[in-house]
Amino acid sequence: MARPRTKARKSYEELLEENAERIRKHTEALQSLEKERKELQAAKRDEEIQELYQYMQANGLSAQEVLESLKEARPEEIAS
Repeated sequence: MARPRTKARKSYEELLEENAERIRKHTEALQSLEKERKELQAAKRDEEIQELYQYMQANGLSAQEVLESLKEARPEEIAS
């Protein structure tokens, strides 16, 4: 009776190479996600700035007036 073939064991070098490849792929995925996060944060910031600007325009407010109003509303937070 013939012996059943067993899967050849991988050498430590092969295992280390596979591990390094998996790390590389995950690192690339992480970098891609970090880039996407920065883009989303920038888009959110731009949208909020546009919304604030539209409010200021609709109410005839200058940046100085808005800042003064904020300082009056929360002087302890602005001063620090």
